[in-house]
Amino acid sequence: MFPTRNAARAVTVPALIILTLALAGCSGDWEQVLRPPRADVSGIQVVAVFPFASWTSDPSLARTLTDQVYRAVRDSGWYSTVIPPEEVESELLRRRIDPRDVTGGSVAREVAAALGADGFIAGIAAYYFEDVSLDRPFVRDDGQPQVGTHWRVRQTTRVVVGLQGQMVNVHTGTVVHRWEGTRTGEVADVRDLVWSSADPPPTSALPSPHRRDVPEARDKAVRQVVEAFTADILPYYEWVRRDNE
Repeated sequence: MFPTRNAARAVTVPALIILTLALAGCSGDWEQVLRPPRADVSGIQVVAVFPFASWTSDPSLARTLTDQVYRAVRDSGWYSTVIPPEEVESELLRRRIDPRDVTGGSVAREVAAALGADGFIAGIAAYYFEDVSLDRPFVRDDGQPQVGTHWRVRQTTRVVVGLQGQMVNVHTGTVVHRWEGTRTGEVADVRDLVWSSADPPPTSALPSPHRRDVPEARDKAVRQVVEAFTADILPYYEWVRRDNE
C-alpha cells in the first residue's frame, strides 16, 4: 500500500527539520576570523595616499583610481589614519613638486614622513582601453509562440584598466607591497532586430553600436583593478574550524 499525500508529508517534514538541525550543527563548527593583511604592514598605522600619475588617454582615470584606493584603505579600519591625496598634493605643491611626477622613491618618502605617515601608497594609471563590438546575429528562442523568425544581436562593451602601485614603509624604505596588472569590465546589451526572414540579416539591418555602456564597463574595470591592488594590504576574513574544547 502506497502512502497518501498527507502520510508522505508527515514523514518528509520531520526529515527536513532533522536535516536543518544537522546542517546548523555543522555550520556551528566554523567561524569567520579576521586576518591581518598578507603584506608585511607591521609598524604602519598612518598611511599617506599620493595622487596617482597618469600614462593614459583618460584624463580622469588617475584621480578615480586614487580616490577609490584611498576609500578602500580608509574604510578597511585597519589603519589608524589614512591621509587623503588632497592633503598630500598640497604638501607637494608647497614644496614646488609636481604631483604628476611622484610615483615613489625618496621624494615620496620624505613628503610622507613630513606628514607624519608610517607608510605611503603611490601608483600610476598605466593603461586604458575601450571597445564596443557587435557579435554575430542569432535567432531569438524564448519558447514563446511567434510568427516569422526573430533575430537579435548582442553588443559587448569592454573597458580595460591597468594600474601599477606600491606601498612603502617610510621608516625603512622597504616596498612592502607592489602590484601591476589590468582588469576588464564588460557589459552586454542584447538588441532586437527589425528582420523576420529565415535568412541571416545583412549588415544594413544591424544597428549602429552605441557607447551608453562605456561608463558602467569602466566602473567595473576600475573596481576590479582597485580590489586586486589593495587585496594584500587590507585585512580579510577566513573561515576556520571552531575550537570546541
